[in-house]
Amino acid sequence: MNPIFSQSLKALCAITALAVLSACGGASSTVNPIIPKRIVAFGDGLSDVGTGSVTGLGGRFTINGSDTVAAATTTLATPTTVSEVLAGVYGLWSATLPPVARTIGDTTSLPATGLVSYAKGNAMIRKADAATVSGSLGGNEPTLIAQVQDYLARVNNKVATDDLIVITAGTRDLFSISYRYFGRNATMLAADGTTAINIDSALVTQLGGPLADKTAAFAELDRVVNGSNGLMAAIDLLVQAGATHVLVVEPMNLARTPWGLSLDGSSTLADGKSKNFLWSLSYDTDEACLKTNANNSFHCKLTVALMDKYKTDADSRRVLHVDLAQQLNLWSGTTETGNLNTYLSYGVLQAPKTPACAVATVGTPPTLATSYVATDFRYSTGCTVNASASIWTDAAFNSYLFADNLNLTPLGNTLIANYIYNTKFYQAAWR
Repeated sequence: MNPIFSQSLKALCAITALAVLSACGGASSTVNPIIPKRIVAFGDGLSDVGTGSVTGLGGRFTINGSDTVAAATTTLATPTTVSEVLAGVYGLWSATLPPVARTIGDTTSLPATGLVSYAKGNAMIRKADAATVSGSLGGNEPTLIAQVQDYLARVNNKVATDDLIVITAGTRDLFSISYRYFGRNATMLAADGTTAINIDSALVTQLGGPLADKTAAFAELDRVVNGSNGLMAAIDLLVQAGATHVLVVEPMNLARTPWGLSLDGSSTLADGKSKNFLWSLSYDTDEACLKTNANNSFHCKLTVALMDKYKTDADSRRVLHVDLAQQLNLWSGTTETGNLNTYLSYGVLQAPKTPACAVATVGTPPTLATSYVATDFRYSTGCTVNASASIWTDAAFNSYLFADNLNLTPLGNTLIANYIYNTKFYQAAWR
């Protein structure tokens, strides 16, 4: 993990606590509510609980506490990942009920209550067999369907009716598809429209080879959603095993991450406007969301597939999917991205494109570490706090959205979880 020399975990915990408390009131639906005894999480860094410790704090793909200081200093007062925040809402997360980090092949019995997370930071829905550990593009971490299959083997292929299933997956798949698409050339352009960024051709090969054009890219995206080992296949396995509440959190709009914002969005060259391509993977802009449109976004492909297979009726909704791309647009919206500074309405006070892990000195704007490179996709595994830094308690750090070039801070993860509980669960009559 990347070291960070200044961070206020206490401030982040305080704002997270407020957010969790705000999520605990006002349930009003009776159609298909759930009060889970256990939450089982699958997917990537949004739900990766690291070692599962609430004292060591290492391994989460967000801001982590330092293992070099007293445990009392680094004990989490409140959860910091999406699945943990949701677990906290239901009383399934605490120092005495810490999350359980699960690995493939572990044959020990699952705990009957609390949070169990199979999610691994760089895990993908679908990946090339030759993919190796490199950056944020999958590596050898288990795919989504492998995680689901291992869980089902432990529960004898029968999901308890009071299990809430949480899937946070696809961000790394979009990253892989975009890099393979950009990899059809030797270089790509940075945000200034002129600076060339070298493509790692070896990584492109490991990920499955370059994608020649957008047709090939969106065909790969369709396999991620609808393929034999894709997202829908994982959902099907869970529903067929009796799951009554499957939450699917769609991937982020990569164009709004620090990495995406470092890429070209203005060039008139045919190979320019990289950010536009990232947008099109997440949600539809010029294209209509129709079954006949091969270039549908992730959101559209998933929406169509779910509507075909799991039609919502007045009595039940077994699968609930959450459009994270549109919400991230609000949480990260600035005049630079073509909007008002909407991020200020959500407790995000620092520029959204500034990752907290790269900050060396707090200020307006803050000073970033000289080693930080915005276009480096490998800067995306979270970071560890250096609690001995003199500005450890600086309250400014409670208001960063991104931890690094791809992952969110505890504040960002809390925004997602609270949106899910307060808005989406309410709309779906799950609370």
